[in-house]
Amino acid sequence: MKALEDFQTAVVTAPAPLAPEAVAKLLEKAVSQACTDLGLDEADIRRGANLVMMILTPRHPWETVVVGPDAYQFYPGFLRDDGETIVWANVWVAEPYRLGKYLDALETELERAVRGGAIP
Repeated sequence: MKALEDFQTAVVTAPAPLAPEAVAKLLEKAVSQACTDLGLDEADIRRGANLVMMILTPRHPWETVVVGPDAYQFYPGFLRDDGETIVWANVWVAEPYRLGKYLDALETELERAVRGGAIP
């Protein structure tokens, strides 16, 4: 995806390592653009410090914590029985994803949201 490729290029070619907050700002913009490009008109992408909340569709909520330019924690959200309240599964027990693995996972979830498939 072009928007994610542009994000990767910006992060990798920065003259100095970017702070997590700066990476999150770039990520917010890239994911918003990717959603527009994919026709995910209901997407709601928001950033707060080093965290980016991505409600790709009402059934596809995700959250990214930017640890650094090459370290990302990627959490699914789950809808409660009321169909509106999101519970974030933000208990990270592994090493953060490196940039390439993170972008692969994010692209997979963007494509799944377009197809309407459920979060695994």
